[in-house]
Amino acid sequence: MGLTLLLGSLLGLYALSLPIVSNYLAGLLETPSKPMLPPLVQKTTQAIVVIGSGLRKNSHEYGDAITVNSRTLERLRYAAALGRKTGLPILVSGGRVLNDEPSESALMAGVLEKEFNVAVRWQEDRSRNTAENASYSRALLQPLNIDRIILVTHAFHMPRALTEFKRVGFDVQPAPTAYFSSEDGLSVFSFIPSAQALTVSSFVFHEYLGLLWYRLRYH
Repeated sequence: MGLTLLLGSLLGLYALSLPIVSNYLAGLLETPSKPMLPPLVQKTTQAIVVIGSGLRKNSHEYGDAITVNSRTLERLRYAAALGRKTGLPILVSGGRVLNDEPSESALMAGVLEKEFNVAVRWQEDRSRNTAENASYSRALLQPLNIDRIILVTHAFHMPRALTEFKRVGFDVQPAPTAYFSSEDGLSVFSFIPSAQALTVSSFVFHEYLGLLWYRLRYH
């Protein structure tokens, strides 16, 4: 039995490190949300909401300051592009894990304003997960009669985010970014294990667990 478990674990690890497997798993999450065309929704939406995805510490090139991580930066880049194209006001959503850290939303606002030259209208700085991103953003925007939003997050995260933002009463136009899956044809490299494919598989499994937990916790 021990040998069976060991071999099963190794085979599972091998499978998850194959690009063909990680691409398929990511595609299951990402396919329902397609990139939007901003001019088509400009007249029907009222604001852009972008969700944070974590921070990076020990950034020596920035004087060891805490800054946003690469995933958050990808979302901010797309939010900035949408902000310029639509002219809509932007809300950044993300709180803090530790009290001595800056809020994620403050760092996100700094990046958008100082590096992308795009203004941020609102900072939601209390949330610590996707459900709270939705509920606290709703608390900020509902008194302003803002119900129709463009939601920016990673494509693999969009199904969970979309569900939560709709649950609290938003009319959401999804704006997914940074797709992990690809529609490119198969090649020999599709069957060669890679660290990148294993990383994608880990993100995808984390998201599937998140979907399951949210279904039990919030619905």
